[in-house]
Amino acid sequence: MLMMKLDNKCNEVIEFTKKLCEKLRNGEILSSTEAAFTVLDVLVRASEVCKTHYNEYLIVWLPKILRSRPTSQLLINSLRQFLHQYIHIARCKGLDEALSNVKGIVQSIKEGIDKEVALIALIGSRRIIDGDVILTHSFSKTLIEVFRRARDEGIKFSVYVTESRPIGEGLITASTLAKLRIKTTLIIDSAVRYVMKRVTKVFIGADAIATNGAVVNKIGTSAIALAAKESRVRVYVTASTRKFSFETVFGELVEGPVLNNPDAIIPKEWLNKLSSRVRTKAPLFDVTPPEYIDAIITEVGLLAPQAIPILIKEVYGWPPKIIDINELINEVKDLD
Repeated sequence: MLMMKLDNKCNEVIEFTKKLCEKLRNGEILSSTEAAFTVLDVLVRASEVCKTHYNEYLIVWLPKILRSRPTSQLLINSLRQFLHQYIHIARCKGLDEALSNVKGIVQSIKEGIDKEVALIALIGSRRIIDGDVILTHSFSKTLIEVFRRARDEGIKFSVYVTESRPIGEGLITASTLAKLRIKTTLIIDSAVRYVMKRVTKVFIGADAIATNGAVVNKIGTSAIALAAKESRVRVYVTASTRKFSFETVFGELVEGPVLNNPDAIIPKEWLNKLSSRVRTKAPLFDVTPPEYIDAIITEVGLLAPQAIPILIKEVYGWPPKIIDINELINEVKDLD
């Protein structure tokens, strides 16, 4: 750790950031929106208590945060936007002015994300009709809002929710939907193909959307999409354009964290029956090919996966003219 002679409040933020990285790495923070908001809030707190050490905090901890949740494109792009604005203000008006604007920058980013979620909820709810039986997986704040909007519009539908191991966040999704008075059934992950014959649509969230339209999401998503394709059930992905992964243009693969702790796979009461020679592996994310996705519901409308490169080209050029986030972190080092 590079920082020296920090006051107690700054040290508390650093300790919180350490624990946050661990939670991100272990999948304890469920949705990518929640992950992005939590990190952005920490940046605000650090600006208030670390002050003259703030740039050093950014240089040391942002790379560690990014490595903890490398699949969360919303987090990456939100931090990219934050750094771009922070550096611009620092160069034009000085570090003190940049520091005083951190809260405003973060608030603007969060408000933008909230507006996009609301638009996706509006567009996505229009794909749900009376009598629909929907299958969903994992936990997505955006998707919850889609279902909430459909319910508020008086649409009668029901939802199958997978348990979503190894974290089991499907239990939270199921409980949330039940509280919204939406008919909800929790199923084990291995029952997806069994219930698919009753399903009319599949709705899932996303951590990232590759430039070819492939979807990075919680482990099990690709198997669900495969089963849906076999049964000719439409698969919809809810994701804002902030989740587009520009880095994948250059062929870089998004590698998600993998849990190796047996506790993540085996019930505790069975652990003593497991041979010490058995290795355990619980990847948290997988990639669903674009041919298994019918449409991606974004704040700009319903997009076919094949249209993603066209949209990116229109907005950012091709290849996209986007500054690498690591370059922006390096630019912070050059600020006086």
